[in-house]
This record gives sequence, C-alpha cells and structure tokens, in this order.
Amino acid sequence: MGSADLKALLKRVVEIAMPNLRAYYRVVRKAKIVATYPSEDGRYWADVQPLCNDDSVDEKEPVIPRVEIPIMWAGPNRGVVCPPLVDSLCDLEYYDGDPDYPRISNFRWTGNGAPACEIGAYVIHHSDGTYIKIDAGKNILEITPANATTRIGTDMTIEVGGSKTETIGNLWTLKCPLIIQEGNVQSSGPGGAIGNVSCKAHTAQEGSLQMVGPIVCTRLTVLEDAEIGGNLETTGNSYAGSRSGGTI
Repeated sequence: MGSADLKALLKRVVEIAMPNLRAYYRVVRKAKIVATYPSEDGRYWADVQPLCNDDSVDEKEPVIPRVEIPIMWAGPNRGVVCPPLVDSLCDLEYYDGDPDYPRISNFRWTGNGAPACEIGAYVIHHSDGTYIKIDAGKNILEITPANATTRIGTDMTIEVGGSKTETIGNLWTLKCPLIIQEGNVQSSGPGGAIGNVSCKAHTAQEGSLQMVGPIVCTRLTVLEDAEIGGNLETTGNSYAGSRSGGTI
C-alpha cells in the first residue's frame, strides 16, 4: 500500500470514528455569560456556561468560573470597557487548546439584536435612547434621557463655523470670575415678548444708552451734562444750583 493510499485510509477511519476532540483538546465553542464581576484592579471576569451548537446548554459541561473579559485597546488604565450582561452570548476559546486556560474571544449579539447602524456610520449604543453616533454624513449625535457631565482640566475651545442653538428647559447657570463677550447682544422674553433682566452689580457703560419705555430708579446721579429732549416730571422737590431757559 502506497503512502497516498494509507493517508486516504486513515482519513476515512477518522471520518467514520468521529472522535470527540473536546474530550482531550479544546476547540472554539459557543457559550453564554451567567455572572459578571466588577473591576478588580482593572481586570474583569465572568462565569461562562458552554453551549451546544444550537445555543442550548451543554449539560455535560460545567460552568467555567472567572474567565477574563477582553478589553479593547491596551496600556495602563486605557481601554473601552463594557462588562457583558447575564445571558449575553460569547465565543469560548482556549490557549493552545488547554482546558486550564480559557478565554472569551468575542461576544455575539444573536438573541439580543445589535443596535441599528447604517452603512458608513458608527454607534456606541448603551440602551434605547442612550447612545453616541457618528452618522454617514459625519454628523455627531449624543443622546441621553439622563444627565451629562464634562470636566476639563485646563482650557477648552469651541469653534462653530455656522450658527449655534441651545434650547434649555429650565435654568442656565454660568459661574466664572470674568465673562468677556465680543459681539452684539439681542435678548427678549419668551416668544419674543418683553422680558426681565435682574442684575446685582455696578455697571459701567461706554457709549450711548437708549431706553424705549419708562425708567425707574431710586437715585440718579449725573456727573456731567444731561440733555432731556422732552418734559421732565417730578413728584418730589427739585433743587438746582442755577438755571437758564424757560420759566418754571
């Protein structure tokens, strides 16, 4: 018998015997998460239940405890972390097929459904209504029904090539030692009506001041000239060091 014939015969014997390679050499198989542990010094673990190829629980295989969860990127305190929820599906592998060294190679969305994402887009999806997305048109969307916090250690610069619109449902609080504003300001009340402005500060005005409507003040001091184009009505006393013009 030639070597080619012997090889063909051995191949046929293996096909007929169909040995259970998993009994002594571990291969990639389906699994699911049955428990997830919080971070321990920057490492994450999960208990994994091996499955059959039809995603049913393999009753012959026990739960494998504390299998390390893969993290995207690497380096000291670097990476993208998203601990899997219980019942999430995954692929279970073994280093060199050694059953003493299991690893989760990736997670499978089958059964849960992956978030919707069109071709050319990118999405980080936490849950319905909470996600960060860059669509195919390079527009960035940040959506959350909860709160958002941004902390910048030093300076921050925002450049907007067109217009900027901010719609705030309640209060807008701005705290800083000095506010410098360059440009014209136009303000109104809700719906374009006349609103109110409250200011608790000393105000210095360089340039003219034009008021359309009444002005009420408890004390008015004019250090230089004051020109009044209409009538001046007072309800109290009026004192003058000198006067000229019409009669009183």
